[in-house]
Amino acid sequence: MDTNTTDKRYFLGLDVGSTTVKIVVVDSQNDEILWRDYQRHETKQPEKVLEFLKRIEADLPQVNPENTRAFITGSGGKNIGRHIGAKFVQEVNAVCLAVEKLYPEAGSVIELGGQDAKIIVFKEDPETGRKKKVPSMNDKCAGGTGAVIDKINAKLRIPADELCEQGYNGIKLHHVAGKCGVFAETDINSLQKQGIPNDELMASLFEAIVGQNLSVLTRGHTLRPHVLLLGGPNCYVRGMREAWEENIPLIWKEREFPLPEGVDPKTLIKVPDNAQYFAALGSVEYGLDEDDDVGFYTGYNDLEHYINVGRLEEKKGIGKGLIESQEEFHAFINKYTKKPFTPATFHEGQVVEAFIGLDGGSTSTKGVLLDKDKKILVKAYQLSKGNPIEDTKEIMANLKEQVELQGATLTILGIGTTGYAKDVLKDVLGADAAIVETVAHTESALHFYDDVDVICDVGGQDIKIMILNNGKVKDFKLNTQCSAGNGYFLQSTANDFGIQVEDYADTAFGAESMPEFGYGCAVFMQSDIVDFQRQGWKKEEIMAGLANVLPKNIWLYVSQIPNLSKLGTKFILQGGTQHNLAAVKAQVDFIESRYRGKDQAPNVIVHDHCGESGAIGAGIEAARLWSNGRETTFIGLDKVKEISYKSTTNEGTRCYFCKNKCLRTFIDVKVSDTLEEEPIQTPSEPKRFKSKVPLEAGAKRLIVGNSCEKGLVEDVNDMRVIKKDLDAKLDASPNLVEESAINVFKSFKPEIVADNIPKVMLTSTVKERALKMAARSEIRIGMPRILNMYALTPVFTGYFESLGIPSKNLVFSNFTSEKLYKEGAKRGAIDPCFPSKLGIPHVHNLLYEKHEKKPLDIIFFPMIDNMPSDLVETEDCRACPTITTTPEAVKAAFTKESDIFSDKGIKFLDTFVNIAEKGLFAKQMYEEFKEILGLSWKENKRAIEAGYASMKKFDASMRQKAREVLDQLEKEKRFGIVLLGRNYHNDPGINHEIMVEFQKLGYPVFTQESLPIDADILEKLFADEVAKGIISDPMDISDVWKNSYSENTNRKVWGAKYTARHPNLIALELSNFKCGHDAPIYAVIEEIVENSGTPYFNFKDLDENKPSGSIKIRVETIHYFLKRYREDMLKELTKKDNIEEKLKEYRLELEKKVLIEDFQMPTHNTNGTILNQQTVNSGELV
Repeated sequence: MDTNTTDKRYFLGLDVGSTTVKIVVVDSQNDEILWRDYQRHETKQPEKVLEFLKRIEADLPQVNPENTRAFITGSGGKNIGRHIGAKFVQEVNAVCLAVEKLYPEAGSVIELGGQDAKIIVFKEDPETGRKKKVPSMNDKCAGGTGAVIDKINAKLRIPADELCEQGYNGIKLHHVAGKCGVFAETDINSLQKQGIPNDELMASLFEAIVGQNLSVLTRGHTLRPHVLLLGGPNCYVRGMREAWEENIPLIWKEREFPLPEGVDPKTLIKVPDNAQYFAALGSVEYGLDEDDDVGFYTGYNDLEHYINVGRLEEKKGIGKGLIESQEEFHAFINKYTKKPFTPATFHEGQVVEAFIGLDGGSTSTKGVLLDKDKKILVKAYQLSKGNPIEDTKEIMANLKEQVELQGATLTILGIGTTGYAKDVLKDVLGADAAIVETVAHTESALHFYDDVDVICDVGGQDIKIMILNNGKVKDFKLNTQCSAGNGYFLQSTANDFGIQVEDYADTAFGAESMPEFGYGCAVFMQSDIVDFQRQGWKKEEIMAGLANVLPKNIWLYVSQIPNLSKLGTKFILQGGTQHNLAAVKAQVDFIESRYRGKDQAPNVIVHDHCGESGAIGAGIEAARLWSNGRETTFIGLDKVKEISYKSTTNEGTRCYFCKNKCLRTFIDVKVSDTLEEEPIQTPSEPKRFKSKVPLEAGAKRLIVGNSCEKGLVEDVNDMRVIKKDLDAKLDASPNLVEESAINVFKSFKPEIVADNIPKVMLTSTVKERALKMAARSEIRIGMPRILNMYALTPVFTGYFESLGIPSKNLVFSNFTSEKLYKEGAKRGAIDPCFPSKLGIPHVHNLLYEKHEKKPLDIIFFPMIDNMPSDLVETEDCRACPTITTTPEAVKAAFTKESDIFSDKGIKFLDTFVNIAEKGLFAKQMYEEFKEILGLSWKENKRAIEAGYASMKKFDASMRQKAREVLDQLEKEKRFGIVLLGRNYHNDPGINHEIMVEFQKLGYPVFTQESLPIDADILEKLFADEVAKGIISDPMDISDVWKNSYSENTNRKVWGAKYTARHPNLIALELSNFKCGHDAPIYAVIEEIVENSGTPYFNFKDLDENKPSGSIKIRVETIHYFLKRYREDMLKELTKKDNIEEKLKEYRLELEKKVLIEDFQMPTHNTNGTILNQQTVNSGELV
C-alpha cells in the first residue's frame, strides 16, 4: 500500500442516517475502497461516527488529516460534518452520483432509509440526449419507510436474522394501511388479534410499503429499468425485494413499457453490490469534483469535544422545565394529587346489592362496583393479558373477593360493559348493556361533576374529546387519523429509558430544561427523540419535553381545536394517562394559556377516578336500566368463574357471505359442563349443518372479526334470515344518499330531438355530416362516476341521449372502492383532497376495465365551473377550483410520458362548461361536439334543453321521495338524518357507507339536495323570517353567509338552515381531509344547527383510509345520544299534551259555568230535553 501523505489522496464518505451510520474510505488514485462499515447507531450518531473514525485511524495508519478529505450526507450529516471538517452533500445528489458511476445503465433508484424514502427516475432529455434525474422524497410522513418495519417488528419481536428472511412470494396478504405507520400498526394489531401468523403480517406490510411508495413517490412517472434497490430494508429484507419484484413489472405490463426481449422483468430489479453504501460513495464522487480546498478532514478531536462538552454547552439557556417555580409547583401538586381511593367497608352478613361496570380496553381492563346511589364501593384494574374474557374473569373475581373477605354477600342487580371488548363481554356475561366508550366516559363525568363543558379522555391508544352544551354532548372528536397524543407513546418512551411509567412524573419534574418537540406524527416524534439524544439531552429532559407537547398533539393536531375558550371553561381530564402528573401539568398549563387575556379562566379538573371512568359510566348505564324496571340478564358471579372458552382463527372461520371475506374468530364459550342449555348467544344452530370448526357439546359460539351482520353466523340459512331482517330495516328507513348515488346515473329517457339525417347529400359537407349523425347510435362515451357528476350527470346523459346516442353506450366507471383506488392510484401525480385524488383511478378504470371489455370512443370528463342553483341572493354558484381542474390534472397524468388515450384510440375531452349559464353552456357543448357528432346549432340547443329537463326530473323524483319519508317521520315522531356535504359525498367510497350504518339503526337519510321545497313546508320553516324581513325568500342564505360564491358551500349552508328548523331532522356534516372550501363554514354550519337546539354531528376528516373502528364508535355514540334526545323530546311532547288536555278540561269547566251561572240556564235544550253530560262536557250547544 502506498503510504505517501503529501497529497489528499484519501477520501472519507460518510452517510449519517436516522438509524444507521455508513462510512467508506476510498483511495482516489486507484478508486479502491480501503475500509467500510455499516452499523445501527442506536440514537447515538456522534458516538458511532467517533467510534468509526477511531477504528479507521487504527486500521489505516496512512489515513490522517494531512492527506484526507471528507464529505458527508444523511440526516445527521450537517451537524457532525462541521466537527470533522466534512463538506455536506445533499442525499439525492450523492445517490445519483454513485448510481451514474457504478451502474450507468440504471434507469431508476428506490431507496428506503430508516425514516425517509426516495425514488429517483432517470429520463432521457430529448434536447441534450443526456439523462436528467426526477427525484422525489417523503416529506411529512414516515409511511413507507424503514421506520414502519422497525415499529411493527418491535411489536412482533421477530429476531433480526429471521426478519431478514421474512418472505413475500406465495404468502397470503391482508389489508395493511401504507399511508401512515400508525395506521399500519393499528391494522397489524387487529390482524394479530385474529391469529394471523407473523409471516403473513410482514408480507402484508411489505406490500403496503411498496404500494405507498409507488402511488406517491413516483409522481406519475414510470420506473425505468434497471431499477436499483438501495437502503437497509431493501438490502437486507428478502420480502421487501420480492415485493418490489412482484409489483413493478405489473406497472410495466399495464403501461406497455418497452422491456428487453426475452428477459424476465424481475431480473431488471436488483440490489447492487455495496447498495447500503451508495450515499457514502456518492459523497466521495461529489468530493472528487470539488476544489482542492474543500472538505479538509480535521480529525475527530473536535467531534470528541462536542460529545463530551460542546453539546452540553449548546443546551444552556434553552427553555425551561415543566416547573416555573417551586411555589407554583407545590400549588399544582396540592391541587392535583389525588387522595388514594378507600374501598367501602361491609359488615358480617351484609347483603351488598350493586351494579358492575366493566371497561375492556385495548391495554387494560377495569371494573367497578356501584351501589344503588351510584357510589363507588370497590374497583379493580389490571393490564390486559391479551384476552378480554380471561381479564374479565380475574377482574370479577377481584371485585367479589373485596366484598366477601369482609363477610358480606354480593348480589348483582345489573352489569354494563364498555371498551373495545364490550360486545363480546356482553354476550359472554349476559350483561344488560354494552355502551360505546364515548358515552361511558360522558356519563361518568356528568355523574360526578356539574356544568361540564369539555371532557378529555386520553387512554393508552386513543383520545376522545366530548364537547357538551347544557349537559348534552353536542360534538366529539376521536383520533381517527393519527395516534399522536396518546398515553402509549409516553409509556413506551419511559420503558425505552428504563423508567417505570409510575415514575414518569417524578423523573420529568426533575428536568430543569427540556427540548421543544414539534407536535404531530408519532413516528417523527420518535425521530426527534433520536436527534435530541444525539444533542446530549438527558432522559428526564426528553420525558419532560414529551409531556409538554402532549396537549399540543391533543388539541392542535388530533382534534384541531386551537380556540379552547369557545368551548367553555370547565374541563374534565379522564383516562389512565391522567395518573401521570407530568402529563396533567402540561395539559393544565396549555389550557390555561389559551385563556390569557380573556374575561374568563378555565377550571381544569382531573376526574377522581380517571382510570376507571369508562367502567363507572358502564355501571351507571346498568343502574339506569334497572331503575327503569329492567331485570338483569347477568349469568351470575358463580358462573363467571366457571367460564371456559376456546378461540379459533383459521381458514375454517373465514366468511364468504359477502365480498369482504372476513377472517373471523370463533369463540366457543362454556359456562359449565352441566349447563349445556345455558343461553349465551345463539345466532345459529350448528347441529343443522356441519361446521368447519366443530363445536364442543354444551358450548355456545360467539363470532367476532366480521365486518357486517351476515358474518355473525355460519349456516347460509341463518345468514338469509339475518339478511331478510336487515333488508326489512333498510326498507323501513330509506337511504336517499344511496338512492341518489344510483339514480343520478340512470337514463331519464329524454325525447329524441336530433335533426333528421339528410337524405339529399349534394355536397361533401352534408355527406360528411350525415355519416357522423348516423354514427351516433354506435358511438360509446365513457364518463367517470365522480365529483360533481353526482349532481349533474342527468344534464349530460339527457343531452347525449336526446341526440340519438343510446343510454347503453354511455358507460360509467365503477363506484369508488378500495380496489378501484388502489389499481389506479399508482399514477397519482396529484395529492389534493381525496375526492380529487379519485379522478385518476376512475379514468384508469374506464381505460383498463371498461375499454378492455368493449372499446370506448370518448372519455368525457368535463371541467365544471359553475352549477345551476335555486338559491337566491347569492354572490355566485361556482364549483371548487380544485374539483373543476381535476380533469386537466388527470389528462396530464395519462399523457405525461406517452398519450395513453391516443394509444388506445380514445379521445379524452375535458370540456370547460358553465352549466349555470344555459346560453354559454350550449355554446361550449356545441363547440366541443359539432365536429364529432355532426351537430347543428338548433339541435344542440334542443339537446341542451333535454339535458336540463332530465336534471329537473331527477331532482323532482328525489324530492318527492324525500317528502314521503319526511311526512312519515312527522307522523311517527321519529328522526331522519340530513347529510350536509358536497354532492360527491353521495359516493359510497367517499362517505365510507357511514349513512348505511345509520340506516341500519332506523334512521332515514336525506341528501341536502333532496330536501323537499314544497310551498307548505317552506312556509312552515321560513315564513316568520321572511315576514320579518330577515330573508327575502326561503331559499335565501344571506342572513348567515355573505361570501356566497361556491354553490356546494351555499347549498350546505341552506341545508343546515332547513335541518335546524325542522323538528324531525338531525344534522350530520361530512367533509374531507384538506378541504379548504369547507373549513371557513365549519363554525357557521355548527352555529346554525345548534342555535336551534337541533343535534349536530360531523365526520370532517374523511380520506382514502376507512377507519372502521372509529366509524363504529362514532355511529354508536351518535345513536345513543339521539335515543336519549328522542326520549326527552317525547317526554316534552307528552308534557305538552298533558298541559293542553288540562287546559281543555279547564276551558270546558269555564264554559259550563258560563252556561249555568252567568246565563242561569238549565242544562236542557229549548225543547225541554235535558242536555246529556257528553254534550255539556264537549261544550257544544245544540
